[in-house]
Parts: sequence; C-alpha cells; structure tokens
Amino acid sequence: MSDILTGRCFCGAMRYEVENSFDKMFFCSCDQCRQITGSAFASNLFTDSAKFRWTQGEEHLGRYDLPGRKLARTFCKICGSGVPKISPNGKQVMVPAGGLEGDPNVSIRRRIFQSERPHWHQHYETYEGFDQFP
Repeated sequence: MSDILTGRCFCGAMRYEVENSFDKMFFCSCDQCRQITGSAFASNLFTDSAKFRWTQGEEHLGRYDLPGRKLARTFCKICGSGVPKISPNGKQVMVPAGGLEGDPNVSIRRRIFQSERPHWHQHYETYEGFDQFP
C-alpha cells in the first residue's frame, strides 16, 4: 500500500494528496449523510489535517453549511462531487472514500446511525450482484 494516496473530484479539476494512515472510517446512514450523498450511506475517512494537501483546484472548493446544525458539505463547484473537508478548528480532515485513487489504510471502521438505514438497504448483502449492468 502506498504511503500517499491521491484523490480527485469527478471532473478532475480538484486534486489532493493524503497520507495513507487514517484514524477511522465511518459508513454513516444518518438522514443527512444519505441526503448529501444520494445513497444509502456516506463513506468518510478521518485523519489529521497535517497529512492532507490540495495539489490542484482549491479555488473550485464550494461549501454548504446546514443552518442551525454543525453539518456542512464541501464540493467541487464545477462537477458537484464531494471533496475533503477541513474541520472548523483546522485539526482534522474528512475525506470522502470514493474520491480516493487507491485503497486506504485505516485503523477503525464503523457503521454508524444504523437505526436510520433505509428499508430498501436492509438486506443489501443478499441481493444478486453483477460486475457490470446485467
């Protein structure tokens, strides 16, 4: 496994590097993460912000803060895909796992807010799988 992982937004305008040693990974099924991602859960990695750096396109960084909540979404202003977010105190970074080009090395993995998991995702692992469109 590489010591440094690269990542990017969908269109490639924004690129970054992060040290491949993450503290934790959360697969979050809360209502807000499902709305932000449009999926059954968000897959986010967490690490020290000193291990992260933008290499291209930081000027395309957009941010939406949910009023009245400590919840924000950062995204590429060109393609809209989720990109890493630095915590308000600047010490941590949350990296959307899907934007990484490689496999992350992570210490702790947890599924969180399972009580909010949608009914249509309850038995996902039992559904028939395909390597491409059937």
